[in-house]
Amino acid sequence: MKKVFLFLVLSFFLSSSIAQEAPSGTSEASFIEWNFGVALLNEVIFPGTSVLWGKTFINENDVIYEYEAGFALPTLVTGKIGIGKKFNNTKIVVGIRPWPFNIYGQSSLGTRKRGHWITSVEFNPFYSPSRGFGQKAILNFGYRWNLNLSE
Repeated sequence: MKKVFLFLVLSFFLSSSIAQEAPSGTSEASFIEWNFGVALLNEVIFPGTSVLWGKTFINENDVIYEYEAGFALPTLVTGKIGIGKKFNNTKIVVGIRPWPFNIYGQSSLGTRKRGHWITSVEFNPFYSPSRGFGQKAILNFGYRWNLNLSE
């Protein structure tokens, strides 16, 4: 698991610096995202919400690298780092949420100039009810507002 996380982090930083240097066919966009969803905690469903700021880099092969960080309830802070692929106007991303720890899959829906809806399904492969606070899975829906409207 550590090797997968290290690979994602290194791929992101190396590719994002290349994407910034090669202007043809690449893009970089900032966004603000609001999410709401439910977590499965020890057989109990618990609601949550988050507001995050992030960046998406798309290279000439439509490969996506993105990261985001922000505030959440009930965990106070959260973030994600992912890699994916753009298919026409749909973006599919897989990645890791370090806190609370999850592996996730995310998809964009209804992409427009000002933003788009997203949904994600997450699971914690290390979940154990004996560890105390933790979740088995999270289901999120959200909206992502583009901050680069001039592009």
